[in-house]
Amino acid sequence: MLKNRLKFHLLSYSVFAFSDTHGSHRLLKVPEDVDIVICAGDAVEDDLEGGEYDDFIEWFSSLSAKWKIFVPGNHELSFGVGQAEKIVRQMNEKGIIVLEDAVEECDGVVIASISGNATIDDEDIPDDIDILVTHDPPYGILDEDMGSVNILNFILKAKPSYHLFGHIHSTAGQSQMFGSTECINIAVPPQVP
Repeated sequence: MLKNRLKFHLLSYSVFAFSDTHGSHRLLKVPEDVDIVICAGDAVEDDLEGGEYDDFIEWFSSLSAKWKIFVPGNHELSFGVGQAEKIVRQMNEKGIIVLEDAVEECDGVVIASISGNATIDDEDIPDDIDILVTHDPPYGILDEDMGSVNILNFILKAKPSYHLFGHIHSTAGQSQMFGSTECINIAVPPQVP
């Protein structure tokens, strides 16, 4: 059983977040009492035709949380256009919100997502973001020299309470403050035999 990645409270809501399960999602122990569940990508390995995504979608949609948010990772970015549209449609039909370069309000909790190469005009940045979710880390923060300058700049401008990300397995579970934003790597660490 994989340990809980991150459970915290924001306003009156309970949030559970994880990323980089690479097909091991059923080993996660997701608490029953959470209001919002967030996956920051890399839900499966690279198997688009073998049913891994169908299994992930079935599992993720069955969680008891009212809000289920999915932010694509680099493994999802390898889809062809048709495959990506199919998976997004399947997720939406099951009540999963696919969030990419967008903002979603979940009963007062404002969650935003940007991709690592996105550029956003200052006037398009909401001033009330509670949680920023990305797959990639911000530049210089738990990033093993692979972080995104665009994400770092977004944090500087938007000042979200939390920035949740994954991708870098070696810093999984670590957090670091950047100004008033708590940056947390929610990746599931690789399993040691």
